Amino acid sequence: MRDLVWIDAHHHLWDLGRIDYPWLHARGEERFFGQPDPIRRNYLPTEYLEDAAERIALSVHVQVGARPEDELAETAFVDDCSKATDGKLPAAAVVAVNMGVADIDPALDAQLAFPLTRGARHMIGKSPQENASLPPFRPGVWLPNFQRLANRGLSFDLQLTEDQYAMVLRTLERVPELGVALCHFGSPWDRSEAGFRRWTGWMHRFAELPGLRIKLSGLSMFLHGWDEEVFMRYGEAALGIFGAERCMLGSNFPVDKLYVSYDRLFSAWVRLAGSCTQNEAESLAGGTAQTFYRL
Repeated sequence: MRDLVWIDAHHHLWDLGRIDYPWLHARGEERFFGQPDPIRRNYLPTEYLEDAAERIALSVHVQVGARPEDELAETAFVDDCSKATDGKLPAAAVVAVNMGVADIDPALDAQLAFPLTRGARHMIGKSPQENASLPPFRPGVWLPNFQRLANRGLSFDLQLTEDQYAMVLRTLERVPELGVALCHFGSPWDRSEAGFRRWTGWMHRFAELPGLRIKLSGLSMFLHGWDEEVFMRYGEAALGIFGAERCMLGSNFPVDKLYVSYDRLFSAWVRLAGSCTQNEAESLAGGTAQTFYRL
């Protein structure tokens, strides 16, 4: 297999002296992804580059829960990081936009002042336990905002849980022109045999959305550990359902760094790509992300 161009389609950077991230404040508190104490420190391009060890050609930064009043400052910080790495790490940003308000146009205007803005994320679901603390998904508000994103050529990074699949899917079916990146395998919390069968069935339904792509990322958040065989099982299933031309790889660093090194994660990516044809491997490694995020 010829050399591949690898793109990390989902990672985070943060500077705790510059941006306020409330979810990192509570010391000792267990969150849906685990215990964040070890990552309660700056994570800047220099450390990301050390972790990725020059294997990654380009990357996509995804918003990471700054205070609402710091969301533009987060994008400005990411823009500075991009400039410091010759526009490569990151090469694009998925920015924070509150999709639950009546009109997101002012927020989009402000975020689009940064040329690396490619899409928006507002977490709909995190875990069955933490979802109760999140604002409810209201289709009547979100649908016109999905349409506003599509009208501006912006995509949406979708993070949700199984109990929310049906309602969100029905809404997205009404805006087929929207590019959607389904984050973190669609949050497979239930990895029992019955849970895997349900997940497979729902992924087939999500695959019917013409603009949807799936990110093979973040699995350690649901395992609270690392298991390469579980990654391969879900990764191979996703490839079979969506096709490599609709699959992207993401490290979710530094959150997944709680459980797995970049070396071990990248080894699993190489193994998964090795199960593909050359063209499929090129799409999986970076081609899908490059097209989707216009890198």
